[in-house]
Amino acid sequence: MIFPCYYDKNILGVFTYVYIIGKAGTMKREAIILVAGMGTRLKPLTLENHKCLTKVNGREIVFNALDILSGYGIAKVTLVVGYLADTIKEAIGDSYKGMSIEYTLNDIYDKTNTSYSLQLGLRNLGEYDELYILEGDVFFSKELFDALVSDTHPDATLLEPYREDLDGTFVALGDDGFVCDWTHKSMREEGYTLSDKYKTINLHKFKRSFVDDVLTPAVDRICEEKSGKDPLENVMREIVRADKKAVFGTLSGGCRWYEIDDLADLKRAEEIFS
Repeated sequence: MIFPCYYDKNILGVFTYVYIIGKAGTMKREAIILVAGMGTRLKPLTLENHKCLTKVNGREIVFNALDILSGYGIAKVTLVVGYLADTIKEAIGDSYKGMSIEYTLNDIYDKTNTSYSLQLGLRNLGEYDELYILEGDVFFSKELFDALVSDTHPDATLLEPYREDLDGTFVALGDDGFVCDWTHKSMREEGYTLSDKYKTINLHKFKRSFVDDVLTPAVDRICEEKSGKDPLENVMREIVRADKKAVFGTLSGGCRWYEIDDLADLKRAEEIFS
């Protein structure tokens, strides 16, 4: 799925470094990681160990994410847990590399989806200016997260241009680079084309006002209507269809990442990050 990412250290590399450090010093940041699911497609690895603790070349998926998050001034990370919650808590603890770690329990994880887990996570937020939302099955590079953090658009999602080996959720972009449609695989209509679309990486950045005024009301309403059974993608679909300039599409620039759903994905991720 992914290719290496290269930066010009004399131009973009220096600019990105200065921008990130400057923002981190003035902006209060929090993150939510969604890790409630059972990871059934990764069996037998997930029978006794949670999917987010699966190792890629010796490093757990969730610890890779925490390692990267810790470099951006993020004060608190909320993990929405469910399946094997105690295993995750025992592995991570209450703090990690200067970040406070808090847990919110989705005790009906087997009956709900990511929209409900996010609803629970949003209720645990403190004082922040910028929120990062991650799904706990993505193994990614620091360079990729740099692209999201340094994007000047306050509300953005990371995307990969379509290739034949990509599947899952895709978005459409307008000429201005904003997401104008967001389609979960299960919602594709007849005649839906992929060649002009962009694969979601499931790493998002949102400002406080967007979370309060747009995201939270949409999540609450859809969770009530669908009993929490809809994926987060369906919430985002409604948001971007209502406002074509709500969320900007930040392109990966070829930086490495991989979404790990099954054993074949795990093998591919280990090849990419070897």
